[in-house]
Amino acid sequence: MGSTSPIPVLIAGAGPTGLVLGLTLLQNGVQVRIVDKDPKRHPGQRGSGLQPRTLELFHFLGVLDDVQVNALSVMPRREYKLPGGTETLKVETIAPIEDPTPATPYVNASLLGQYNTEAILRAHIERLGGTVEYGTELRSFEQHPNHVEATLVTKNGEKEKTETLTSHWLVGTDGARGIVRKQLGLSFIGETRTDGAIHLLGLVEVQGLDADHWHQWAEMLNGGLMLIPTERTGYFSFFLGRVQDVEKLLVDRDALVETFLNRVERQDLVFGKFEAVSPYRPNIRMVDKFGEGRVFVAGDAAHVHSPAGGQGLNSSVQDAFNLAWKLTLVEQGLASPSLLATYTEERLPVIAAMLQKSTKLFEALQKGDTERAWKRGGDLRMLGVNYRWSSIVVDERTPKAQSPESVNPYGSGTDGDLRAGDRAPDAPGLVNVGSEEADDPTSLFSVFRPSHHTALLFNIPAEEMEQVLRVAQKYPSGSVKTVSIYPQGTSNPSVVGRPDLAIADRDGHAYAGYQVSPEKPTIVIVRPDGVVGGIVYGLSGLAQYFRGVFDATGDAL
Repeated sequence: MGSTSPIPVLIAGAGPTGLVLGLTLLQNGVQVRIVDKDPKRHPGQRGSGLQPRTLELFHFLGVLDDVQVNALSVMPRREYKLPGGTETLKVETIAPIEDPTPATPYVNASLLGQYNTEAILRAHIERLGGTVEYGTELRSFEQHPNHVEATLVTKNGEKEKTETLTSHWLVGTDGARGIVRKQLGLSFIGETRTDGAIHLLGLVEVQGLDADHWHQWAEMLNGGLMLIPTERTGYFSFFLGRVQDVEKLLVDRDALVETFLNRVERQDLVFGKFEAVSPYRPNIRMVDKFGEGRVFVAGDAAHVHSPAGGQGLNSSVQDAFNLAWKLTLVEQGLASPSLLATYTEERLPVIAAMLQKSTKLFEALQKGDTERAWKRGGDLRMLGVNYRWSSIVVDERTPKAQSPESVNPYGSGTDGDLRAGDRAPDAPGLVNVGSEEADDPTSLFSVFRPSHHTALLFNIPAEEMEQVLRVAQKYPSGSVKTVSIYPQGTSNPSVVGRPDLAIADRDGHAYAGYQVSPEKPTIVIVRPDGVVGGIVYGLSGLAQYFRGVFDATGDAL
């Protein structure tokens, strides 16, 4: 049995959740070790729908360009008439294509196979010197006051190598069947639908279908088949509803092809290779809390649900993004470990609301209510997900809600009022003070990053600016970025103090998006996860927010 030197964070599970968490921590200078028991991970197309909020987070992480090169747009759904299977019964738009706005540059979902998403995240991790260890399994762990001791087993053929690893923190992103949640003893509240139906998911090569539609024969959950084009030419992801003799179909390709042909009732389609075929039974569950002590769960390890609505992977990415910046500050000794309690406080109501939405869509599919079942967009874009009730947000403009029950955790962020806890909007058309008008303008999304808070300073009087900057800049270099924003039409403003960035709101989008009057001094603090942490009017509010998050006297761990 070997041993290694202590590391800050051990991540068990190298799906999108674990990879986003690992990449975000590495960008913050926190060393991680990422392990996955699967020796050769190939998850196929699961989690292919990337919602607009996830695209924003990928932008902050610096991976969005790579995603967009490969991703597809969401296409219309074509349903075929049975019997026959060739005549079009109807074509429906799943989600209306919307034009981007200054506040929301990514407003439409994209499709990218999970294996491609993982490959992109893994490549960025490797550029930072990180690695992903496939074929290494977390077998058990023990918590201690100042560390976690984990037993890892790496398989090499028939041989096993056992290792004891000490880490400051352990995060289980190891899926619904993973060991972390189970050994931690967290409740997994919910239900497994017991109507006996088992469905199959996977990837199949198809000849004879266009790649401009989702193709459907009958209602999926009632014995139908759905084929969705992927970024791999000729390959479609499939959902095969209510299958019999599951074990045979998993190993007998000819039987699977025959089942497909029986479902489509046509002989002009040619089915080739199958990949990543797996059974699916409706399971709707979530934890009662997202961690205990020095161990946390995220993604499928914390919540499982229907794939209807494409919320699973996207919620998991938000779990990771929420946890990463808090774990960074605590690990670096800049915040008290009590900050980590807000991971559960903020994410639990959001996930509960998400399960309600995805379950309603799933039930509509079961009932054949296609109008409700295939309605996408709206809240499912996840731009309204918010933490208005959080104990660490500070809002002097709008009284804070006292509990998540008094707000909609999924949709209040798009109700017309910008409040602390909401998604921070973008604002393009910003020009560096002192630059020529011809210079390329920037945007707030080009400033926000998961490695720092951003303090947006609107209309701060000269006599107060030095004090405001002193409060924001007393924290370690790089942890808070200060941005002075001057109103549209301001001519040659005189920059007071030394903010990290001084910009003029040339097109007026910053003041409009953040609902700031040119006459009212306002400070908006944007957290590393792209959420508005504070909307305050001066020094006291600014100091109050930072007191709730930072703790320079916290013990280094």
